[in-house]
Amino acid sequence: PNDNTSSISIDTTISLTFSEVMDNSTITVNSDNTSCAGSVRLSSDNFSNCIRFADNRSTSDNTTFVFFPRDNLSDNTTYKIKVTTSVKDEASNSMNLDNTSTTGFTTN
Repeated sequence: PNDNTSSISIDTTISLTFSEVMDNSTITVNSDNTSCAGSVRLSSDNFSNCIRFADNRSTSDNTTFVFFPRDNLSDNTTYKIKVTTSVKDEASNSMNLDNTSTTGFTTN
């Protein structure tokens, strides 16, 4: 979902599109628990806890990645997405700063 959108379904997927080809091995999520680990994070409490993702993701071109939360998201909740500096492009360049959605998206 885009930043500052509402009425997002609780069974949504998370899709990220980068401006260049990324090193697929650096695009990671936490599938074990609610700690905020991995280079892609989803949280409703400013990243004190994070949503567990299923242990699968998809990409066809290493620029767009689709992630699947393990369970449905909570109703009427605002979530933010964070991409950390541990992601790298295919030339092994990292981002300078973590990128966090400003207002997030809200489920219905």
